[in-house]
Amino acid sequence: MKRIDIIGFLGRNTELRDTPKGDSVCNFSVAVSTGKEDQKQTDWFSCALWGKRAETLTQYLTTGTRVFVSGRPTLRTFDKRDGTTGAEISIQVDSIELLGGGNREQPAARPAAAPAKPTNIDEDVPF
Repeated sequence: MKRIDIIGFLGRNTELRDTPKGDSVCNFSVAVSTGKEDQKQTDWFSCALWGKRAETLTQYLTTGTRVFVSGRPTLRTFDKRDGTTGAEISIQVDSIELLGGGNREQPAARPAAAPAKPTNIDEDVPF
């Protein structure tokens, strides 16, 4: 079985649609960058999430959201406008995790952390 795991940022908001058979599918793209500064390379992956999860997660999958995606890769070829042939890796998503960070719509400042609860080493140990 082929499987691919990626961590990256959504490049655009999701597109939710229903197939003629009534299944829901959510399409989105994920950018994965490797390398450092002047040698940085970004690869794009097209992803498809199906069923009830697609309907539920669409509202949370917005441009800039950092995600972990795991699924089955397929290679799709297509004809470009200039007449050459292009290819892309498409992922049929089995699991997805929202990792946070990177979304431009997050608040600028974090609330202050609650102070740590003091511990008393003289307390009775329950075992």
